[in-house]
Amino acid sequence: MRRNLQIHLNQGGLIKAPKSNLQVPRGNTQKSVNQAVFDLLTSQTNYELGGALLDVPCGDGNFAQFFKTVFPKSRVLGVDKYCKPSKMDFEFYRLNAHEFFNSHQIENLDAITCISGVMCFDGIEELLASFHLRLKEGGLLVVTNDSVMTVRDRLNFLLFGHFKRFKLIFSEQEGNWNLLLPQSLLMHFQRQQFKQIQVQYTSVYTEDLFFFPVAVFIYLFLLISLFKAKSSSSWKMRMMLFPFKSLFARHYVVSAIK
Repeated sequence: MRRNLQIHLNQGGLIKAPKSNLQVPRGNTQKSVNQAVFDLLTSQTNYELGGALLDVPCGDGNFAQFFKTVFPKSRVLGVDKYCKPSKMDFEFYRLNAHEFFNSHQIENLDAITCISGVMCFDGIEELLASFHLRLKEGGLLVVTNDSVMTVRDRLNFLLFGHFKRFKLIFSEQEGNWNLLLPQSLLMHFQRQQFKQIQVQYTSVYTEDLFFFPVAVFIYLFLLISLFKAKSSSSWKMRMMLFPFKSLFARHYVVSAIK
């Protein structure tokens, strides 16, 4: 299952690696998300030699267990209050993220992943601050979330008053409830002084391409709004936040360096 990563340094000092040729388990998220996260992690650090990764929330542990299997010398920690992995070769803590950071002084992490997790938490500003504090200098943070920017979501809200993957009315024990837009998550990254922030969209399904003509119409107005919006954000950042693909991709991934 393991592979030779063939990692090398580029002129800017960042570690580069080819796209993974491993079958990364999908886990409890949209398709291609875990693959995108794995590629980001292995482009930053050579975990063949060790390193420490925190996955919170880790859910059923599929991603954390896969990572530990591929990189047995690495230290992998998983945190989740409601799910307990059936197989664990990694450190597991049955806590929510805030409880974990308040009770454990684990620092100098090489990377933290929060895959489909921010929609389950309150206190997002405190969460990002904890992520920043526990990473080492140059450490990588990867946060992914369901996107509501798609044409399908926009039409669903127009007709039914809620986005496709978020219910109209939440129960008291609802898992996915905290609707967070990509521009809002970006703001949290910026406020915590993360650097080299990148946003990418993934999880495009063939059925969503049915809305292509509507997407072209909507994107023309979106481009006009982006051009006219008063903000310190560069045009490059605006286009990275709202590419045409965002009207189809069901998930987005934000990554940054401490």
